[in-house]
Amino acid sequence: MTVYSHSRLSCFEQCPYKYKLSYIDKVETEIPESIEAFLGNRVHEVLQKLYEDLKFQKQNSHEDLKKYLHEIWEKNWDDSIVIVKKEYTKDNYLKMAEKFIADYYNRYHPFDQGRTIVLEDRILITLDSEGDYKLQGYIDRLVESCDGFYEIHDYKTNARLPLPSEIKSDRQLALYMIGVKSNYPDVKGVKLIWHFLAFDKEIDSTRSDDELEALKKETIALIDKIESEEKFVAKTSFLCDWCEYKPVCKQWVHLYKIKEMPESKYLSEPGVKLVNRYAELKEKKKKFVDEVESELEEIEKALFSFAEKEKVDVVFGNENKVRIKETETVKFPSKSSKEREKLEKLLKENGIWKEVDQLDTAALNKLLNENIIDKELVGEINKFIKLEKSKRVYLSKI
Repeated sequence: MTVYSHSRLSCFEQCPYKYKLSYIDKVETEIPESIEAFLGNRVHEVLQKLYEDLKFQKQNSHEDLKKYLHEIWEKNWDDSIVIVKKEYTKDNYLKMAEKFIADYYNRYHPFDQGRTIVLEDRILITLDSEGDYKLQGYIDRLVESCDGFYEIHDYKTNARLPLPSEIKSDRQLALYMIGVKSNYPDVKGVKLIWHFLAFDKEIDSTRSDDELEALKKETIALIDKIESEEKFVAKTSFLCDWCEYKPVCKQWVHLYKIKEMPESKYLSEPGVKLVNRYAELKEKKKKFVDEVESELEEIEKALFSFAEKEKVDVVFGNENKVRIKETETVKFPSKSSKEREKLEKLLKENGIWKEVDQLDTAALNKLLNENIIDKELVGEINKFIKLEKSKRVYLSKI
């Protein structure tokens, strides 16, 4: 079976069609990486250098790391790198990267919080006893904090700080934890640590053995789902703006076909013409329906007035007739109102709370109509009830 990874699983969850294009069809695209991915890669390289040099007893100054960042930024920069947020420039993102490094340096200098075991190291994770389900990943930094206790560190350059519940359910580092516990049998405990560099914030968590077993089962189920998938339907979201397959995706390919056309050809393109005409007709239909609904309401009011004045229940036309029916509806206090609280308290005190199924108003109304409840209690309940009159018209052939 295929050796999966967290990113591969996430790709399927994000969009099955993107997964198909990337991992099954292996479609090559001409769209380069995004500025967010470029920034993340450069920051990871700087932090890797920081800890790699420390293994050789070389401690870089903040200026050393800043200089290295600029070197690898310019070396790897390509003008085709995509900046989706057009209000920002390449320099804005470089300054962001500088701040990430500066904040990290100031927080952890002199970098003696444990002993680094591996950097950017590939880890293989086995999910089942037979060894059929495997994943691989790359740990940013594995640290021995004290005798037998390990920390899995992960650097994030996200522009959004996740909620505590998202950290608790994060799959990536928890999967790495399974691999670490398997590869290092002497490990006494593993802590998962995320560095959210945009916020100069460190968040840590861990997982129990039961939670890791549950994660194994969930991940195996997801792999089985991917392996049995046949349709791979596209799933659109805001993430489409960062997708490298957008120009060849069924959801977007027509847009890429027409957006480079001159206006003279664009407006006469068959698909554009059909959509424009369809939208125009839908708008006409909406206006027409709104106008008809408004006139119907006015005529209904006029019919009510006519029937009341003439003291009739049915009004005749040429071929049709309209029957006017007046009804009374029982209205109980609305939920979360003080009157509702008082009514619920009354029902509970008189032992009929269960009979009305936690105040199912239809059930209570039925009990009242069947004269099952004591008359005195009925009187108390009726204080909370309002009768609303309404009229309706019924059109039929004569």
